[in-house]
Amino acid sequence: MKFRLILINISIFIVLYLISDLIFSKFFFKQSVDHKCYEHLRDGNFYQMRKNCFSNMRLISSIDSFKVYTDNEGRRFSGKKTKLQDNTAVFLGDSQTFGVGSNWDDTFVGILEKKYKDYNFYNLAVPSYSPTVYQYKLKKFIEKNETKIKKIFVLIDLTDVGDEANRWEKFGEEVNLMNEKIFYKKNSGFSKFKKDNFKGLYLIASKIRSLSRKIESKNNTSNYRPVDGNPTGAYIYTDHQKLMGCDKDEKQSEFWKCGGIKMGLDKIESNVIEIGNIASKINSEFYIIIMPWPDSLNFGQTKFNWESFNYNLCILSGCKKLINLFPKFKEIKFNKKNWLEILYLNNDIHLTKFGNSLVAEEIIKNSFN
Repeated sequence: MKFRLILINISIFIVLYLISDLIFSKFFFKQSVDHKCYEHLRDGNFYQMRKNCFSNMRLISSIDSFKVYTDNEGRRFSGKKTKLQDNTAVFLGDSQTFGVGSNWDDTFVGILEKKYKDYNFYNLAVPSYSPTVYQYKLKKFIEKNETKIKKIFVLIDLTDVGDEANRWEKFGEEVNLMNEKIFYKKNSGFSKFKKDNFKGLYLIASKIRSLSRKIESKNNTSNYRPVDGNPTGAYIYTDHQKLMGCDKDEKQSEFWKCGGIKMGLDKIESNVIEIGNIASKINSEFYIIIMPWPDSLNFGQTKFNWESFNYNLCILSGCKKLINLFPKFKEIKFNKKNWLEILYLNNDIHLTKFGNSLVAEEIIKNSFN
């Protein structure tokens, strides 16, 4: 009898919870929910963030899940509706600008948004994009939005060279992946019904997954240490001929093909100059941002000076200022033994909250003050 009463109470609780979750999902939590919020387009030749989506996103095994909200155009944002302002700032970039590993308020775009209430901040970045996609997304943004853009920021990341050489190409008026197609699993059937109607259950489950991943990451014994080197950014301190395999007997990386580094650099230059031209036509201030990776700080720029390349790129593209984080990060490395943990997420190249705050400070100093 007692067992039967317990069973009835449990059943009533489950039914009431499901009804409450259904009401919550239909009338209160408007975003769709998913584990990554990506969508593929044009038969897998292009990808972007899905519109009006929420995710406890995890892209890299060594770092914790982080909350991602996308707006009605698929841009990452705070998740809160804000009043439209007269001033607009647009950010272009890849995973560093997107803020991989950090909740919105801890990203440098989120920090700026919190400080400058009189600006609209639009983050057009998506992981693994590069300048070919940056200028494409900027053009699309201008076509759809009548708001005047006062400032345009593009973060040129070290990985952009490889992504320009191996990943993205212009295809008529569109941009396509060069050598691969990417398909993200679409929700269908019961899975779609569950995610559309029982979002509370998904949110609870994602919290549990996030906790289990934190425990898992603490026990992770991966040998990868970004301070020891990364083939995608090694061209600044490694002989190019050997890295790319032009000297086949001493090829050091499967990532690069002979001539790939020059191809990537040339495409960056061409696309960033085009972004500068766009900025000039709409009377917008244009800024380039650069920052080092852990191995950049460890090995220096002995084979290719990334800072010099971007100073010259700033001149060629008519940018108002190069916002260079190399000196600030070098200073911290020189003065702090635990600089790696201070600036970068666990076993990764992406920034901590403190690292993001340094980027925000430099942007404020060079473009808002």
